[in-house]
Amino acid sequence: MNDEERPLPTSAHVMKQYRQMRPLLKVAGLFSRELAHQAKALNEQFEDVQRMHREREAFAARFGPLGWTNYDRLSVDTVARAVAETNDDAAEHLLAAHHLDPDTLQFLSYRFHVTRFEAWQALYERAVERALAEDYLSAVPLVLIVIDGICTTKTGKHPFSGGADAPVFDSQTSGPAGIAEGLAILGATRRKLDPEPIRSPYRHGILHGLNPNFGNALVAAKAFNLLQASVDYFDRCEDEEARIAKAAAEQRPASWSELATKKANTRKMSRRIDAWQARPERAGETLATSEGVHHLDPDSPEGIAASYLAAIVARNFGETAKATIDYPCRSIGFRAGRHREELGDLKLTSWQITGVRDEAAAISVVTTLVSGMHGETAWSGEQMMRLIYGDAKYDLMVRSAEGGRWSIMPNYLNALWGTAARSMRAQVGPEETSEGDD
Repeated sequence: MNDEERPLPTSAHVMKQYRQMRPLLKVAGLFSRELAHQAKALNEQFEDVQRMHREREAFAARFGPLGWTNYDRLSVDTVARAVAETNDDAAEHLLAAHHLDPDTLQFLSYRFHVTRFEAWQALYERAVERALAEDYLSAVPLVLIVIDGICTTKTGKHPFSGGADAPVFDSQTSGPAGIAEGLAILGATRRKLDPEPIRSPYRHGILHGLNPNFGNALVAAKAFNLLQASVDYFDRCEDEEARIAKAAAEQRPASWSELATKKANTRKMSRRIDAWQARPERAGETLATSEGVHHLDPDSPEGIAASYLAAIVARNFGETAKATIDYPCRSIGFRAGRHREELGDLKLTSWQITGVRDEAAAISVVTTLVSGMHGETAWSGEQMMRLIYGDAKYDLMVRSAEGGRWSIMPNYLNALWGTAARSMRAQVGPEETSEGDD
């Protein structure tokens, strides 16, 4: 696919659509108060998107030269707070605190449970252990080794010698202050011994002993930041072709007949939305459990949730794949393999559904109590499951509309790791924690 045929990145496509719609919405708002309110709400949403885009640009321009790398999973709130802080030292302290936060490190650890990164799982876990103990002299080299290993294995090239220079579609890692720029800055060759403290993880100087005074939180945070960007980059490379194909299909100009059909469907959906009413919320009651037979409607959000949880317990990843949203619409076999990798050795052994809330005409949220095992350690906790009613391509439909089905948002499986981790951390007493840090 040449550059002329290549689709726009998602954010650019959304902005283009809005700019085309904006004049029409203004005119329509003159004749309908309801449309005027909708236009105002849409304008506010667009302003939020533009603000986040400006903040990303400001982050790249200001913090990129300081050794910070932009990546897809970088917290929007953290970027906003860092950009708003006028003092560079204070802003870098804020970014360091985010990247060394136990929850941030834990969420990154989930990626090392999938096949393409699992070879470096033990190294990453030891790096996290040392970082949380503030032993940065040990943590930083381990993180740099993981980055080297991932990039060299995936591309055949060293990361600091162009291994991650190739752009990847629709990813912050290929934009300003992306991974290529970060690797260029942090891979700079150091020519002589410098015993002064450094503020960035210069790979050559650290591993060749020319920057021995690197054991501080800022260097460690930037090393983990670069690892986050590396994982995001190679994740996005993995499914790039499918994402490009999906974006191209979505951005293809519609024919007149397609536009007419879409307009008619929009009118039908509007009527259904106007007629829809949320069911009374149910909370704090046992609607279904893994231990007994339930009487939920199998086509309801809570009924689908019960079947999904049962499939996780049985480790039937074909069924979890069928029930989970996958916007690129990849094969069930491919998705089942990804689910198996994501769950890894985390076991779900029992569950309860204790509530359900209809948030919108196409969205419901189910409250689940889950418990299981990780190795020899038991864990348990509460977790929310969000379900969307849509067509085969996961475009939203009003519930009960013909041809629709309920599907689970794809973050539920990954979030099980967070639920388990919080539960297992809570089981460790203060004395045991302090002994582990000695």
